[in-house]
Parts: sequence; C-alpha cells; structure tokens
Amino acid sequence: MHKLGFLDATFLYAETRSAPMNIGAVQLLELPAGVSAGPFFEELRRFVGRRVGQIPFMTRRLKQTPLMLDQPVWIGAQDFDVARHVQRVVLPSPGTKRQLEATVARLHETPLDRHHPLWTFYYIEGLDSAFAAKGRTVVGWYCKYHHACIDGMAGQGIIDVLFSEAPHVASPILPTPPPELEPTSADLLVDAGRNVLARSLTLAGQAAEQWRAWSALSQRVMGGVQTLGAIAEQAPRTPFNVAVGPYRAWSMATLPLGTMRALAKSLHVTLNDIVLATCSAGLRTYLARAGGLPDASLIAGVPVSLRERGDKDMRNRVGMMLASLASDVADPLARLMAIKQSTRVGKSLLAETRALQVEDVHVPGLPLWMAGVAQTMERLKLANFFGGAMNVVISNVMGPVRTKYLNGARMLTHYPVSIPAHGAAVNLTVQSYVDRLDLGVTGCLDALPDPDTLRDDIVEGWLELCHACGHADISRAVA
Repeated sequence: MHKLGFLDATFLYAETRSAPMNIGAVQLLELPAGVSAGPFFEELRRFVGRRVGQIPFMTRRLKQTPLMLDQPVWIGAQDFDVARHVQRVVLPSPGTKRQLEATVARLHETPLDRHHPLWTFYYIEGLDSAFAAKGRTVVGWYCKYHHACIDGMAGQGIIDVLFSEAPHVASPILPTPPPELEPTSADLLVDAGRNVLARSLTLAGQAAEQWRAWSALSQRVMGGVQTLGAIAEQAPRTPFNVAVGPYRAWSMATLPLGTMRALAKSLHVTLNDIVLATCSAGLRTYLARAGGLPDASLIAGVPVSLRERGDKDMRNRVGMMLASLASDVADPLARLMAIKQSTRVGKSLLAETRALQVEDVHVPGLPLWMAGVAQTMERLKLANFFGGAMNVVISNVMGPVRTKYLNGARMLTHYPVSIPAHGAAVNLTVQSYVDRLDLGVTGCLDALPDPDTLRDDIVEGWLELCHACGHADISRAVA
C-alpha cells in the first residue's frame, strides 16, 4: 500500500467547501502551423492518456482508513478514463483576457472529486487573435491538481513527463500497469496500528536530536539575537484577513525575469526579495486606495522548498517562512532593504527549526480531529474574528529554463493559480519560465472583487522600484 504522507494529507484535512486545496497553472499554447484547435484537442487527450501512467498519482485515487484512524492510501483507479480528466472549454466570443481569467477562476473554485484521481486538465478554446501571432492558433491549458498530490517544485516533474524541449518527440506506448488489489478495511486497520507503533519507536530514537534543536532555538529567542518582533506578532487586520467564500477571482501578469535578476544582483539582494518588495508596493497602493492600509507592516507567509537539489518526488516538501513586507516604509529602496533583513532572519529560523519538522505522524483519530477543526472554523467563520500570523501568502516557484512543447504545441506562459485560505484570502504566486516571471493573483471573490486592479498595482510597484533604484526598466511588464 502507498500511504499518503502526513504533510500531504493535511491538505485533505484542511479542505472545506469554501476552501478547496487546488493548485495549478495556466499555460498558453501556440499550436503548430496549420493546425486548428478542435482536432488538436482530440490528439492531445490521447497523448496525455499515453503519458500519465508515468506519474503514479494521476492514475490512482485515495481510499480513507476506517474512522479516519490514519492517513489515506493510494489505490489504483480501476475506472480511470482520461476523458474525465482532460476536458474541453470554449470561451464565448470575443475570448478576451478577462474572459479567460474569469473562466479559470470558475474552474479553480470547484473541489476535485476524491472518488477519482485528483487532477483535471482544461483545454480552453476561443481566445481572440490578440493572443496569437498572425496565422497561428493559441489555446489555454489550465492544469488543476490537489495540493495533497504535489507542491510547486513537484509540478516541474509533471512538466518533464508531459512536455519536451523539441516540437516533435515520439510518445511511447507504455505498458498498462497490472491492477492493484484494493486493501480491505481490515487491512487498513492493521496497517494503521503498525504505523502507530513504528512511528512511536522512531520518535523515541529522534528524541535527542529534537531536544538539541529545541535548545538551540530557545537560546536564540531568549538571547534576543533575531529581530522577529514584528514578524512574530499577530499580523495587522486588513480586508484580506477574513473567512473565504466559495467563489474565486484570478488575474495574470508577466514581469521581466532578466531585469529583476539584474536589479537583485546590483543591490546584493535575492530575486525573492525583489518579488516581495514588488508585491509589497502593489499591496500598499491597493489597500491605501480604499483606506485599508494598516499602520503596522503587512506580514507575508512565504513558502520555502525543503527539497534537496534534483528532488522531484511527488510529495510536499515545503515549509512556511514569515516575512515583514515593510509596508509601513514609504521609500521603495528602504523598504527593500528592510525586507532583505526580514527574510534573512526568517530563513535562519526556518533552518534551525527544520529538525523539529516531522514528515510522518500516526496518531489514531488525528485525521478525523483535524478535518473536524477545519469544518468548525469554516462554519463559525472564525477567521473573521481572530487575527492570524500573516496577511497574504507570496510564493516564488522556479520553472523551466528552456522553451517547452506539449505534443508539438509551444508553451508560451506559465501563470500560477493557487489557494486563498481562511484568514489569508489573497495568494500571490510567481513562476519563472525561460526569460519571464509569470504572476498569478488568486483571491476569494468577496475579499478581492477586482484582482486585475491589484495585478496592475503590483506591476506599477515593480516600475516604482526600478525608478527608485535608478534602474530604468525598458522592458515594461505585460499586464
């Protein structure tokens, strides 16, 4: 049996009707010359059907342990049908960018069916000619996954399987894997007991390491070495810090990756610092316009990959760092330097607490309890009354460095779509692709009814940072 890891499973337990744990990306695909959208879809669906067997979770579904005593297990989806998972959507005329964004938001807000493999691809036709070079056809390709299956970096492993670096690559006919025997309820109960015992012995063996980690962390905190004061405190209230509703808003933009890297190098900061400063500037403008910018700095939750180099295992390996966005600092350059200091401290703390992070937990009944807490928090809308540690999530995911092709169609973009959560109803994620940094603004529609406005403010925030640093950006961001 292939058991779901504890961190992966937490995304299942945290999921509610208003907070589905879907992540994904929107790629614009330029079809080969002379190929129309309709026939290409049929061939693409067959192509995907021949490839997905190389990615285990894409042909498996989850089976829950009786009474939710332990994490679910992956079992073969005997009724797997690629037609269920690769679907066709046609935009009404004229097929504008805003229509595409609204369609992606609608598709993204729908929870995935746990009775089937937890992914769906949407082939979106009807985009207007502004998306394509003369004589070519461009379609949207929205890939939607449950976060229990992958994190951002694992998503690159999927791209490696489905995409190629040449327009024409033969798609091998892979042998059908033998059917797996579905475990009985008794099998799952016995396995749950075995896991609890094994985990207890493992934790006992790790006790010394855990104690050393706690001691080191305590010395730093009590010694006052770090400047986590503003970060560790409760984040200030903003219109984004509410319980999310069931509807989503999404918008996309592109920033110039090469220029951002050059600016980061010249200022001795990281690309991630530049991304945070750019988003901070946009958030300042957006919130101030409606009188919602707090006096205290906004706090960002920043996902950090815990993977070793080259690790593309289909499991979540990510931690969360808290960083001040220095939104209470008016000068863009001073704000960037404050963010640099904040992320330096946050990374140091994350590194020191890594030994405290437990990848697998087996406590009888814990899954049921966690799911119950999530449902109760949503039902009572507790996020409307209690503050949290962060105002917004800002993520930076490394993507392909070379042009990719999907069954001969050239991938033009890689816009991320992510998770607005209770208490943090806006998510800003960027994903690199060749020489571009694609931004996805994902929000709860109630908290962010105008995602295109925030998107434009972030783009202007990048230009503001360039001008403040005396770095003329001649390649304006494409909003």
